[in-house]
Amino acid sequence: MSYILYNNEVTKSTKTPLSINDRGLQYGDGIFETMITYSGHIRFIKDHIDRLKRGAKELQLDLTDELLDPEYYFQVVKSLKKKNNIEGECRIKLMLWRKEGGLYTPSGTESNFMISIIPFEPKLETNALNVDFAESIKVPITPVSFCKTLSSLTYTFAGLEKKKRELDDLILFNYEGYVAETISGNVFWVKDKVIYTPKVCVGCVSGIGRKNIIVYLESKGYKVRKVTARKVDLLDADALLTANVTGVTMIKKVGEKHYKIIDAWRKLFEQAYQY
Repeated sequence: MSYILYNNEVTKSTKTPLSINDRGLQYGDGIFETMITYSGHIRFIKDHIDRLKRGAKELQLDLTDELLDPEYYFQVVKSLKKKNNIEGECRIKLMLWRKEGGLYTPSGTESNFMISIIPFEPKLETNALNVDFAESIKVPITPVSFCKTLSSLTYTFAGLEKKKRELDDLILFNYEGYVAETISGNVFWVKDKVIYTPKVCVGCVSGIGRKNIIVYLESKGYKVRKVTARKVDLLDADALLTANVTGVTMIKKVGEKHYKIIDAWRKLFEQAYQY
């Protein structure tokens, strides 16, 4: 039995008063954030709040004042960790969605929200991924491509393909054929010591890990280029990585292309998570 926060009240997860007419259920009319605790604080919390604000603005969803306050999240997580007997680090999920009313056209802007937590275990340093390019689905470019929406069918389709092909992940293109992202992270590659990542305008999520990695690398004097790239650019790279808010992972193989596992790059990128 787990405990969650639903509209500012701690309740058992099995007792959440969701209506069958709930717009999150009916239409996926909402957004979410995934956050990680680190050494007693919530990693990149201000960046998560900023993306939440931007997503809510695009969807015309009301945000209560507490959801804009970093200290509020700290207190909620502290309470939920105690209720759920979690002692170590945790993974936090915030969901925000429109209250019921209307069909495709919403009748209002009021929102519900939910915060849940589960224990978090950092990625193993020795892991490297066997991936390939997605064939069944492409990433659309929409006004909310930059954030994480409750309607995540693009990534569900990709996940089904990944499972069928027995891979660790897939690299997704947009409909113009540009490299966008992996199923659950942003893509980086290295060529001649220059670091590249797709521009957000290609339809990828504006990842919080991505943002902080770029800031950190540039502060250390590394050249980082945000680009529109094709399949050939990744296949010509010296090293390939994927990153999200949980950490950074090397990619060892894309299709028949093998990459050297240059762990120094992963360790460098990971420094952004303690910066």
